[in-house]
Amino acid sequence: MARYSKLATQILSLLANGLLLGYARGQKQRKELLEESDAIWRSIDREQLFHALHILKMRKLIKIVQKADSERALITPEGKARAQKFILEGLEIKKPKRWDGKWRLVIYDIPEPRKKIRDGFRQHLKRLGFSEFQKSVFAIPYPCEEEVATLVNLMNLKDNARYLETRLSNDRNLRNEFSI
Repeated sequence: MARYSKLATQILSLLANGLLLGYARGQKQRKELLEESDAIWRSIDREQLFHALHILKMRKLIKIVQKADSERALITPEGKARAQKFILEGLEIKKPKRWDGKWRLVIYDIPEPRKKIRDGFRQHLKRLGFSEFQKSVFAIPYPCEEEVATLVNLMNLKDNARYLETRLSNDRNLRNEFSI
């Protein structure tokens, strides 16, 4: 898929944006996803699109179904897993120019039978820039509710993780860690 890797990534990105629309809470994020999808769709060469769709179908990342007089590409479970990985790798938290004085905390309690998921969640939080405040409490000074909601939804942790925005007393260690 080397020849089509950029195009295949664009196609999976379009399908992944469809997944993200289901998870998006805010109107701003939905608008951004739709605008990004439009830009990607307009940039794709149609002839190459059909070749890439064929390759994605052969790799069982999508399936083509007939609906009335048209065909639709649907993402398979394997394609969804690949798209979710793509989404997770693309998550990033934007640093505002000025700190608003609030800390964002992610608190979670993931049971031992889901240890791999718990470890993966912890790794994603660290990759996003969170600091481990306590064993299952992570802190960051930047707004990131949408990013955390996406991470929680993609990892199916809605019942196990919480996002809070608060001011903290005695936060000197955290301020030093984030150079605030």
